[in-house]
Amino acid sequence: MSDALTLIAHHGYTIIFLSVFLEAIGLPVPAALALVAGGAAAASGLLHVPAVLLLAVFGMLLGDSLLYVLGSQMGWTLLGFLCKVSANPETCILRSAESFYKRGRATLVIAKFIPGVNSMAPPLAGSMKMPFGQFLGLDLAGASLYALAYGGIGFLFRDFVTAITRGFRVAGRVTEIVAILALIAFIAHRVWLYSKHRVYRVVPRV
Repeated sequence: MSDALTLIAHHGYTIIFLSVFLEAIGLPVPAALALVAGGAAAASGLLHVPAVLLLAVFGMLLGDSLLYVLGSQMGWTLLGFLCKVSANPETCILRSAESFYKRGRATLVIAKFIPGVNSMAPPLAGSMKMPFGQFLGLDLAGASLYALAYGGIGFLFRDFVTAITRGFRVAGRVTEIVAILALIAFIAHRVWLYSKHRVYRVVPRV
C-alpha cells in the first residue's frame, strides 16, 4: 500500500472534514481534491461512502453557518475583509451580490462551484437577513451536490487517481520540492495582493 493510501486510510475522514471546513470559511484549501481523493479511497474500500459524504457536508454546513452568523452581525465589514485578498477587491462584493440578486436563492445551491462566490454567499445571505432555516436548507442542497460531484469523480475514476498518486510517489523528492515552491509562491502572491489592495478599506455598498 502506498504512503498516500496509508495516510488516507488512517486520517482520511479528518483530512476531508478539515479541507471542506477551511475552504468554506474562505481559506485557500483545495477541498475538491480532498473529496476526489476521498471518493477514490472509498472505492478502494479504505473509507466508507456514507461517512465521507456526511463529514464533507457537515464540514461545509458548519463553515457556511459560521460565515452566515458573522455576516448577519458584521455585515459589510466581514465582506470587505474577505474581499481584501481577492484579485479585484473593487468589484468583489458587487459581483457576488449581483449573482445573489440575479439568481436569487439558487446562488446558494451553485455557489460552491463558483470561485470567489463560494465564500461570499453565506455572509451575503446573513447580511441580507435571509431566514436561517431557509439558508440552511439551500446550503444543504448545495453542499450535498458539491460533495457528490467531486466525491463521485474520485469514486468512478479510482484507477486514474491511483495512477496519479503512484506517479507522484515515483517522482519522490522532486514532487515535494515543486509542491513546497508552489505553496511559497502562492502565499507570497496572496500577501502581495493584500498589500496592494489594502487601500480599499471601505467597500462600496450595493
